[in-house]
Amino acid sequence: MTVEQAIKAFYQRYDFGEDGGTNEKWAWIKFGFFSMPIPNLESRRKAVYLHDVSHIVTGYDTSWRGESAVSAWEVASGGWNKHYFPWLLTLWAMGLGVTFYPQSTLRAFKRGRKMRNALTSGLTKDEIFQLPVTKLQERISNQPTTNKNPYLWGVISFLVFALLFVGGSAAIRAIVKRWVAR
Repeated sequence: MTVEQAIKAFYQRYDFGEDGGTNEKWAWIKFGFFSMPIPNLESRRKAVYLHDVSHIVTGYDTSWRGESAVSAWEVASGGWNKHYFPWLLTLWAMGLGVTFYPQSTLRAFKRGRKMRNALTSGLTKDEIFQLPVTKLQERISNQPTTNKNPYLWGVISFLVFALLFVGGSAAIRAIVKRWVAR
């Protein structure tokens, strides 16, 4: 199976639409029974397929545990270069994992230190999509170990998670207060 075929099956399996939501104005993050919209910025639209390829390559699912693991793996395997919004989302999800799933998050980070991700593989999108999944896995595996410290990145990701969580909670509280005051 090629990466392109695997991505299409992944989108269908998780009901992400034909293009994984790339062309939508908003992306939705699911929290149990409700979802929260985030702006689908240009930097996210350009990079979301790379994140989805990470799911294909690692086998991590889209549960909170899986998202935390794939995010830790992405940070350790090279990160997002100058794609700043995906960095923010990835660090937030890794911070969630550090908080609630520390063992699987640390395992994924350590695994990623010996690999590259789709962005750091040196391949174009078309080249990635035409490769069989196993060939891409071979290409990005067995790389020199990065010198990224899992504990330092764990603290950074936790701080990003906590700051956004506290900020979001304060914003929701302010909105509810205004709504109740009416």
